[in-house]
Amino acid sequence: MTYILIALVASSFIFEYWLLTKISKIEKEKFRLQKALFALNQDLTNFQAGISRDLDRVNKSIEGNLGHVKRIDRKVDVSKRDIMNSLPTQIRKTIGHIEFSQRA
Repeated sequence: MTYILIALVASSFIFEYWLLTKISKIEKEKFRLQKALFALNQDLTNFQAGISRDLDRVNKSIEGNLGHVKRIDRKVDVSKRDIMNSLPTQIRKTIGHIEFSQRA
């Protein structure tokens, strides 16, 4: 009976040692995973910040180009308006030249 009790105590110590080694391995793996997730989070944050900077830079460039296009469009509209306003005068001059050349 004593030997069975000693065997049970010894097996419980062996089982406890085995269990503690498994737990320590799991804790080490958990620490490594936490460290890897933290590094991944930092990389993701840096990537998002870079994308945000690039997007802001592109938006500013687009806005600048859009402003330039609007200025050119206004100039074209002014030129078109001037041409349309001066069209009757140009027609009168052309008709006058035609009449003058037919009289001569």
